[in-house]
Amino acid sequence: MTEYTIIPLEDSFLVEESEWLLQWTKLNSENCDDGANKSDAKHSNLMFHLKEVKIYREQIDELNSEHAFLNKEMELVRDLEKQKCDLQLYNAQKENLTIERDGLLLQLEVAKEKYASILQKLDEQSKSMVEMNKNFHLEIEEFEQRQIDMLYAIQLQDEKHLLQVDMLERNLQNKYSEVNVERNLQNKYSEVNVCGICVTPWDSGGVHRLVSLPCGHLFGDKCIREHLRRVLQCPICKVMASEEHLRYIYGINILPYEI
Repeated sequence: MTEYTIIPLEDSFLVEESEWLLQWTKLNSENCDDGANKSDAKHSNLMFHLKEVKIYREQIDELNSEHAFLNKEMELVRDLEKQKCDLQLYNAQKENLTIERDGLLLQLEVAKEKYASILQKLDEQSKSMVEMNKNFHLEIEEFEQRQIDMLYAIQLQDEKHLLQVDMLERNLQNKYSEVNVERNLQNKYSEVNVCGICVTPWDSGGVHRLVSLPCGHLFGDKCIREHLRRVLQCPICKVMASEEHLRYIYGINILPYEI
């Protein structure tokens, strides 16, 4: 900012006036002895000069008032220039703030777009999760229904198997009873229809066919003949007997279970 300096005029005129009065006083003291004519001329000149000094003083006052006005104007100019600088600074700050505001608005728009995109994705994910949850519950219901059906089928199958097992057990028991009866009969007849010497069943023909002694005891032919060659008596009741007393048994099945 430009600085304006104004030199006060009042001080220079006062100095000049003081110097002039001193010179006049000195001149007056030196020439006091001059004639009256010279004194009158000097007096007139002095009065004229005093008038000029008065005029100068008035001009000085006007200049001083103008100087004060100029100082005020200069202060106003300084204030204006300061305000101008402040305004320029304010405008620069305003421009920077505007740039920052535009940047923030742009960032806000970008953030809004991102936020809208995130909301859209969240909405899509929420719908997808709802659909997945619905499908999951449907699958669970179908799975539970399948489990119920399978359990019911397994229960029916178990009942069927239990009935089959019961029937098999009954059949096995019946067969077991029949086998036991048959075995008992076989054991009974095998115990009865055995040779008393070799303790084996006799045959319906051959060398071990059924023969009897007069005492009624039954033996295999070969066994009893060998016994009688050693001892002439029945091996069971000790009644005297020989090979001549042997009789073959005819006309019936030797064993009941033989066909």
